[in-house]
Amino acid sequence: MALYGSNDPPSRRGSFSSLSGSLAPSRLPSLRGIDPLVLRAGMDTMLPSTRSGMDSLLNNNHQEVMQGLNERLAGYLQRVRSLEEANHKLQDEIDKINAKKSQATRDWDSYQDPLQPLRQQVEVLNMDNAKLLLQIDNARLAADDFKVKIETEQSIADGVLKDTQGLRKMTDDTNFLRMKLEGELETLKEELAHLRKNHKEEVASLQALIGNNNVKVEVEGPKKSDLNESIAHIRGQYEKLAEQNRTDAESAYKKKLDNMSQEANTNNKALDQAKNEVADLRRQLQALEIERQTLEKTVDSLQNALRDTENHYGSNLMDLNQQISRLQEELAACRADIERQVRAYEALLNLKSKLENEIHDYRTLLDGFLNKYRGPRLRSRGEVRRESYSLTVLHGGSFPLLRPLAPRFQALSLTPHSLPILSALNKAQV
Repeated sequence: MALYGSNDPPSRRGSFSSLSGSLAPSRLPSLRGIDPLVLRAGMDTMLPSTRSGMDSLLNNNHQEVMQGLNERLAGYLQRVRSLEEANHKLQDEIDKINAKKSQATRDWDSYQDPLQPLRQQVEVLNMDNAKLLLQIDNARLAADDFKVKIETEQSIADGVLKDTQGLRKMTDDTNFLRMKLEGELETLKEELAHLRKNHKEEVASLQALIGNNNVKVEVEGPKKSDLNESIAHIRGQYEKLAEQNRTDAESAYKKKLDNMSQEANTNNKALDQAKNEVADLRRQLQALEIERQTLEKTVDSLQNALRDTENHYGSNLMDLNQQISRLQEELAACRADIERQVRAYEALLNLKSKLENEIHDYRTLLDGFLNKYRGPRLRSRGEVRRESYSLTVLHGGSFPLLRPLAPRFQALSLTPHSLPILSALNKAQV
């Protein structure tokens, strides 16, 4: 509350009784704990009847008032010393926390030293993983190449099998044609034998007919022809024709048989060669299949090793991240603790400054009243002229005084501890 000293206007002089009632002893502290010098400073300006009452009151309560003021002053000094000690403790804690903080920053370097070999190991393992991945890619490419080769060889083998089947079909056709030609040859031989038999029978019948009839037929012509010679001539021509047909058939059959034999031999050779190639391709296919299975097992083992390595270092990395998170949480907790202690320190500093200001206000007020008490301006009783002044308290009414305050005490900050002085002045003035 701000305190102002000014001339009390006439309208407010009559309201002193109501103001005294509002500041009754039930609401204000007692006169115990008021400095007698302060009260004597106001008594010099009072009426004689009032001064006699105040003298008896001061004589009765002098020791208690002095003891109360001393205890209060000792309490304030103890409070100041405790605040100073608390400030020193807070400063020491802040210094310790700053030292721990600086030490913690240095500890990060100590963490870097054991982490460096782990980082190198991680880099080496990353390189190993990259090499393994490269080997896996190379193995996959080799497996793809082998698959392409297998598919190519399989297509070649399929072509050879198709050619073999074609040759087998051709061989079957050749055998069928050979059997057909052999059947035709047997048929021709049977026809030839039948023709020879018929010819012999006809010749025998003609000879018998000629021998039985004894017919002599003479034909006039430029040249006589003998029937036997004609028959012999026809027989010779027929035999020549039959022999030529037989020879031609045999030669054609032999030629065709030789060609077919050559083709069969060629086909057999090609078939044997194809069989050998198929056997070689099968062996190569088996070898490639074994190699493919080996590569697949190698790839599976490498992938398992890679997963195990990733899981192992993932767990290590998780542990390191947890340690980093824990250290960050501890650092955040330290920072929060420091901020909390700094806020508490600032609050204590504010409280200390307020208490110092209050003590200064009390001292200023006491010095002002002491200066008034020790001043040379003392009036005689006959010349005492009652002047009305007021001590205005913001948010609390006004107190009538006999003297105005000095200009430097026109605005002071009052607390509830200042009310006993105002009450004493009020009673003394009444």
